[in-house]
Amino acid sequence: MMPRILNTWKLLLSAILLTVSAICFDAKAQDISVRTNLLWDGLAEPNLGVEFQLSRHFTLGGNVGLKSWPRWLAWDWDVQNPVHWRNFVVAPELRFYFDEFDKKKGKVFEGAFIGTDILYTHFNVGQITFPFGLYPQVRDHRLQGDLWGLGLFGGYAWRLKDSRWRVEVEGGVAVGYHAAGVFECEHCGAQVGESRGVVLVPKLGVNLAFDVKRKREEVLEEILPPAPVPEPIPVDNTIPHVEEWRGKAGQLAKQHAVLRPSSDYRPYTPDRILRKEEGALYVFFELGQSQLKRSFTEKDRTRDNGPVLDEIMHITSSILADSTSAVSRIQIVGLASVEGSRSKNAELAQARAQALQTYIQDQLAVPDQLFETVSGAEAWTEFRDVVNDLYLAGGGAGLSQTQLQKVLDILDNEADPSRREKALKALENGNVYAKLRDNVLADLRNSGYIRVYYDYVP
Repeated sequence: MMPRILNTWKLLLSAILLTVSAICFDAKAQDISVRTNLLWDGLAEPNLGVEFQLSRHFTLGGNVGLKSWPRWLAWDWDVQNPVHWRNFVVAPELRFYFDEFDKKKGKVFEGAFIGTDILYTHFNVGQITFPFGLYPQVRDHRLQGDLWGLGLFGGYAWRLKDSRWRVEVEGGVAVGYHAAGVFECEHCGAQVGESRGVVLVPKLGVNLAFDVKRKREEVLEEILPPAPVPEPIPVDNTIPHVEEWRGKAGQLAKQHAVLRPSSDYRPYTPDRILRKEEGALYVFFELGQSQLKRSFTEKDRTRDNGPVLDEIMHITSSILADSTSAVSRIQIVGLASVEGSRSKNAELAQARAQALQTYIQDQLAVPDQLFETVSGAEAWTEFRDVVNDLYLAGGGAGLSQTQLQKVLDILDNEADPSRREKALKALENGNVYAKLRDNVLADLRNSGYIRVYYDYVP
């Protein structure tokens, strides 16, 4: 039996040594680590483990241990009643590390891990009392045989500062099947039976590990000096002049801010302050009316819409006649002042916007799909912005800064438009509202924002 077992040892040990040699001398191999289990060493069983990287999380390795002499520790010194403990163990393993490897710093084999291993051991054990009542047969007999097992384990690895040394703590258990002869306790005692069956084999380790091969990039950084930086090649920073605008539309846009390229388009939203947007044009209407007039008089004030209408018609007709540009959209937002019924004001604002669209289409062949004609309803956003400007100026429109602050408080704190208007009318018995109506609200009775957008035509 012993020759067969010894041959098995030799084959397994040769295979492991060949594998380790191939890994260590392969120029393309990944990071490699060798280790020893300090607990095994303390039990007089020299051992060696090897591990190499398979991927970002997985490593493959194994452990080999051999205890070939009986007397090493203090309890072996009793010659009259010697302890028998000799064994050879081989355990290939696969590990999974939860932390990804840091390629920049070359850190590998660090953090928490789990793994599985295949265990083979040939043992010759007797006259030993194991803790927790394990393996009671070896207390009064000597067992010699083989064990195969499959185990699961987990642990954690720490690197010692920035060195290549690491400490690992691991623990687990293997389920194995053993087949052994049972002998009398003497060294050459007669065989008295056989033992076969399933056993549990605990695994516990405190490993001291060393990284044999670091990443090639890290080594090169230590050996090679930084590459010299070549002198910069002189660059001609002269930028050739490119005409900013092309075609008729581009030339017109320099003179008329109301004209914009299609890339500047924004759909209308009630929170926009149209009066502050560059180039916005307005056409005014009489109180409560949607009929578009070139001019009219309102409380001794003349409203002349002619220049604005002429500018819109000139811009639109020029682009329509040009072969290098085209009208892409005409945006019209109708507005009404905040006086009166909310629903009627929304209808009035829509009617005013439509009146301007009709005026343009009566003179130019512009299809409906080029217009974005919407109702901005009551111009509360515009109204608040005018009041705020007067407040920041210290007063205006016949109102003091204190009175304007009261108006802003109502506009900001009352969400319902109807209640908001009633609160404004009740402020100081209507005196504040009268001045707002005569000096502020009159300028908000208009068709609102008008913008013409264009595209280049190659």
